[in-house]
Amino acid sequence: MRTTWTLALVIGLQAAPALAVTMDEMRGQTGYEHEFKLLDTDGNGKLSATEIKKDGLFDGGGFGKADKNHNGSLSQDEFASYKSKVQQAETKQAASDSAITTKIKSKYLVEKNFKSYKVSVETKDGIVALSGFVDDASTKTRAEQIARATKGVKDVKNGLVVKP
Repeated sequence: MRTTWTLALVIGLQAAPALAVTMDEMRGQTGYEHEFKLLDTDGNGKLSATEIKKDGLFDGGGFGKADKNHNGSLSQDEFASYKSKVQQAETKQAASDSAITTKIKSKYLVEKNFKSYKVSVETKDGIVALSGFVDDASTKTRAEQIARATKGVKDVKNGLVVKP
């Protein structure tokens, strides 16, 4: 038994330096730094328009917006700054969409004679999509009115179906 523990300890100590090296290499490196290095295929410390195409976040003019010094390449700081800004905006929009959906569903719950469990509400970029079944045309109209009156709603796509 003592030999087994000694052997396990020796094996463990031999593996520790390898683990420590890996941790040392990782220390101080953010996710953006890691992504940048993966995209920098020529290893020159800059990203070209060709290299950045592998990251879909830079589609639609993102490269030009990120290239603050207009030198035709992105430094690690330009890459991280733009990526962070876009991801924060996306997160903020998702939270806003979720809040809009919650507000509408809450209003449906307190609305008299409204069977809210039969109405689905989804929000994307401030545009609300209503789907499901309602008992009559007036309920369909009221559901849309409630959604449109909710702060943050840009448009409502009313796909509710009146049951025959």
